[in-house]
Amino acid sequence: MKKTVSLALACALALCLLAACGSEAAEPEFGDVTAAIDSAVDTSSMTEADASYIQGMFGLREGDYEACLVLLTGVGTNIDELGLFKGADASQAERLKTAVTDYLQLRLNSWMPEYLPDEFPKLQNAKLWTEGSYVMYAILSDDGREAALEAFEGCFG
Repeated sequence: MKKTVSLALACALALCLLAACGSEAAEPEFGDVTAAIDSAVDTSSMTEADASYIQGMFGLREGDYEACLVLLTGVGTNIDELGLFKGADASQAERLKTAVTDYLQLRLNSWMPEYLPDEFPKLQNAKLWTEGSYVMYAILSDDGREAALEAFEGCFG
């Protein structure tokens, strides 16, 4: 009797483990997500921020994220910006979300009203999205933000 109960419990545990493993979808590769966003949003006038910018503005050092890409406008007539971070795990992703939230608030707090007043709504309407260990933000036009979000979410479908 004990053997039968033990065997039944072992089988039930094995089935639970298999079900849990099967229900977890693998996250997309970072390069696949950036490629999807790049194909949806015109980033041709943007340049990639370097590690010193990421550290100075976000307070993040290499090792605080698994991968990141921050694209900034290369021209002085708009403030377009897009960022994607991938954490190594859920707790790191949560810290990345906090860093990006703080960064967006810093940008709002330091905005000079006389500087490109027509661009300010992009910053006011900036969005932050999370999915799994990914954190993405966009300071873009309404259409650009929607395209970025659609591309981002499409990677996790």
